[in-house]
Amino acid sequence: MIKETYRNIMDIVFANFIWIMVSFLGILLTLGGATTALFSVIFQVFKTNEPTSVMKTFKKSFLKNFWFSTLVYICLVVLGASTYLMVSTAINQQLDVLLVLGIIASYEIIIFTCYFFPTLAIFKTNKNIELIKNVIILSNYHLWTNIKLLGTIVIVAYLIIAIHPIFIVVAVGLYAFLVAFHLRPIFKPYIEKLDEEGNH
Repeated sequence: MIKETYRNIMDIVFANFIWIMVSFLGILLTLGGATTALFSVIFQVFKTNEPTSVMKTFKKSFLKNFWFSTLVYICLVVLGASTYLMVSTAINQQLDVLLVLGIIASYEIIIFTCYFFPTLAIFKTNKNIELIKNVIILSNYHLWTNIKLLGTIVIVAYLIIAIHPIFIVVAVGLYAFLVAFHLRPIFKPYIEKLDEEGNH
């Protein structure tokens, strides 16, 4: 048990390191694909009866999902920047309605991001638009899970910003692990159904 736990922790740390290297060597343009690949590794780690080939799993997922992950990632960056400007303008000019809209938009973007990359990591789809629709539905259906996901972001941000930036070496992997942990109960019925159909 101890040996298995240690192995899983090291797998997560190694995947975190690969994520950092791939993301920053790609000047952050590869961050979307790297994040999807990271979640592929994390979900594999949860399958304790199966050994995890971190590098192989990461590479396979990264190459398979790169273009779609990158497209969505760029869209999220644009939407995030636009929402930030909206909120800043609302605060500076005391526009209450615009501020409320900005807060709602921020929430939707953050929660969509939390759900999208894990969903893409474990579910196959021939229609990307259908996956996006499903992510939007799921991310607005599980409020308590969303609260836990937001708490996870706060914890990771605190480790990196308030304590020391060196924590990025483990913080991203910790974030992915906690997000996957919270989302597994939601994904489980769909995974079991796909396993029965032989599509997962």
